[in-house]
Amino acid sequence: MPLLLVAHDQTPDGASALEDAVWQLAESHLTLPGSLLVESAVSARYLTEHLHSALRRAGLAGALVVMPVTEPSWQGLSPEVEDWLRVRLG
Repeated sequence: MPLLLVAHDQTPDGASALEDAVWQLAESHLTLPGSLLVESAVSARYLTEHLHSALRRAGLAGALVVMPVTEPSWQGLSPEVEDWLRVRLG
């Protein structure tokens, strides 16, 4: 299943609202400070609109960037996070 990167500028309350909204669409996800990695078959556009609506319902606003993860590279992640990524990237 594809991975989507969600970058945001939310406070902890906003980040929590985004994570709650992700559970409605995602098989699995991973939270990092200021971002989420989301395993879902929905398009980046659909996820952006879904998350924007969740923020609006919570009375929040802010920047969102959602894009497919196509050529991942990482540094400094825990072994558990690296394993999560490797499993999903196959």
